[in-house]
Amino acid sequence: MAAPTAPRCIPACTARPIHPNGGYATVYPGMHRAPSSSPLPSALPEALAAPRRRQPDPVAPGSDGFPRIPVGAGAMHGRLKSRPPDAARLRQREEKLRKYRESMRELRECQGGAVLELTASVLAANPDVATCWGRRREALLLEPPSQWVDSELGFVASCLALNPKSYGAWHHRAWTLRWVPAAAAAAAELALCERHLAADPRNFHAWEHRRALTSDPSSELQFTQQLLARDFSNYSAWHQRLKLLQGELSSDTLRQELELVRNAAFTDPHDQSAWIYLRCALSQPLPPPRILSLYFHREDPTLAITFSRPIVAGPELGVILDGDPMDGKWRSAEGGARSSHTWLLDLPPAPPTSPLHIQVTWAPGPAHCELTLQSGENEAWWQEPIAARELFWPEVGVSEAELLQAQAQWCRELRELEPQSRGCLLALALLLWALEPLEHEEETRSCLQELKASDPMRRGFACDAASRLEVAAALLRRGAGPDGELRLRGKALTSLPLLEHMALVPCLDLAHNALGRLPAAMGALRRLKVLDVAHNNLRSLQGFPPLPWLEEMGLEGNPISHASALSPLAACPRLARLRLAGTPLASAPDAAAHVTQLLPRVDVSLG
Repeated sequence: MAAPTAPRCIPACTARPIHPNGGYATVYPGMHRAPSSSPLPSALPEALAAPRRRQPDPVAPGSDGFPRIPVGAGAMHGRLKSRPPDAARLRQREEKLRKYRESMRELRECQGGAVLELTASVLAANPDVATCWGRRREALLLEPPSQWVDSELGFVASCLALNPKSYGAWHHRAWTLRWVPAAAAAAAELALCERHLAADPRNFHAWEHRRALTSDPSSELQFTQQLLARDFSNYSAWHQRLKLLQGELSSDTLRQELELVRNAAFTDPHDQSAWIYLRCALSQPLPPPRILSLYFHREDPTLAITFSRPIVAGPELGVILDGDPMDGKWRSAEGGARSSHTWLLDLPPAPPTSPLHIQVTWAPGPAHCELTLQSGENEAWWQEPIAARELFWPEVGVSEAELLQAQAQWCRELRELEPQSRGCLLALALLLWALEPLEHEEETRSCLQELKASDPMRRGFACDAASRLEVAAALLRRGAGPDGELRLRGKALTSLPLLEHMALVPCLDLAHNALGRLPAAMGALRRLKVLDVAHNNLRSLQGFPPLPWLEEMGLEGNPISHASALSPLAACPRLARLRLAGTPLASAPDAAAHVTQLLPRVDVSLG
C-alpha cells in the first residue's frame, strides 16, 4: 500500500520503511520517533555475548561538594534517579527543615513588609506552601497594584522555574493578572505557557492558564497543529483540539480532523493518542436516560421500570394507577440506594377479575408509558424496540455511512501493515458495528480476538468488549422478547453486559462460558424462570439478586465448594430445582444435608 498523503497544514512528509519485511511510516520534519521495529546492528549480538566491564569516568565535584552526574548517567527518560541520602545530605536536609520551621513561626507573627520578605524566602525554596501564598496576597493588597504587579509576575515566574506544576504558583499568577489589562498581558503569558509546554507538553497547569487567556479558536488550533507536527503523541494537544472543536464539527471540519488522525495513525500505529481522538471525534454525549421496559404481575404486585442508563429514582418518576397518583418508596432491583437500571414500586393487590391501567411518567424523557391488564390477565409488559447502535458503541454520533466506511477502509489497510496495533483493532471493531452489525459480525469478532492476543496487559478489557459483542449480536439476532429463550452458550463470556435489554426474557442460557460472578444487575430480569450457568467459573453467588419468578437454575461444573456460597438463592421465593452435579460441593461429605438445610423447598440434584 502506498504511504498516505501529507495532512493539511502540516509540513511535507516523507515515507521510509519501518520493517525489513515492508511497511512504511510517515515522518514529519522535527519529529524524532523510533520506528515500530527495526533490524538490529550486525555487531550488537557480539557485544551482548562478550560484555566488557567499563570503569566509570572521573567526575569533578560541584560547588556544593557533591560530584556532578553527567546527563544520561543514572537517569531514566532524562530524569536523574534519586541517590540514597548520606550523612552530609541528611544534615543539610535537617538544616533546611529547621530554617523552614523558623520562617513559618515568624510568618504567623509578623505584619506588613516583613510578610513579603519571609514568604519570598520560603517560596523561593518551596513554591508549594499554600499558606505563604495566602499571606502574600493579604500583604500585597495593602499597597496599590501598580507598585507590585510587574515584580510579582517576575517572582512567580521564578517560582514556576523551580516547580512548573505548582498549584499555588499558577493560582497566584492568575490572581495577579486581575490587575493587568488582558491585551497587555496576553503576549507575555502565552510566551510563558509555550516555554513550559515545550519543556513538558502535559503540564495541565500551563494548558488551563492558556485557555483562560485566549479567545481565538483559530490561533489555538494552529498552535496545537504545530505541537502535533512535532510529536503526534501529545495527548494534551489532542485534548485541547477536541475542546476547541467540540460542538462545531461540521462535515468538512470533521473530514479534515479525520485526515489528521489518519496520518498520525500511519506514523505510529501503536501510539494511542490519535486513536482516542478518533473515537472522541466520531462520538457525541450520551442521550439522557429513558424508559426501556415496564413489567407488572398481579401475583407479585410490583411494578418494574427499566431505564437505558442507571438513575436514582426521585420525584421526576411517577406512577398513576387507574387515574390515582401512587405514593410509595422506590427500591432498586440491585438492592441498596445506589443508581440502578431497574427500579421497583409495590402497588396495591388487584383481583384478577378487575381491569387495571398503569401510567408511568418520567419528566426528563418522553411523556409517559402505559400498561393495561384486562379482566383475567395476570401480567402485562411494554418494551421499546432495540436500537442496534446503542448496544456496542452507544456514543457514536456520525450517521453518514460513507464517512464511517472510509475510516473502516483505512483501518483495514493499516491492520494489514500493523496487525498488532491495538488502537487500530478496537477502532475497526467499533466502526464495523456502527455500519452493519450483523453483516460484519465475523470481522468484528476477529478484531477483538486479535486484540486479546496483541495486548496481554489489557486482556480483561478485550474480553469484556468481546462479551459485549456476543450479547449484542444475540439480542439483535434472536431478540429479547417475552416468548423466547436467549442462548449465549459457549461464547467465552467474561461479563454480562446489556442486562437492561433482557428484562422480559423468560429463559437465559449462559452455560460453558468464563463468568466469575453473577452481577447484581441481573435484578433487571424480572420475568426470568430458567437460568443455566453451568460450566463457568462461579465460586459463589454473592450479590445475586432475589428474582421473583426464578424456578430452575443449573450450576453444574462450577467450582462451588461450600453450601454457604448458595445463600442468595434462599431469597428467590419460587426456586424449585437446582442442579449442582460436577461441583466440589456435590462430592463433599454431608453436602445434601447442608444444601437442604439452606434451601428446604428446593429439589437439589447432586449427581
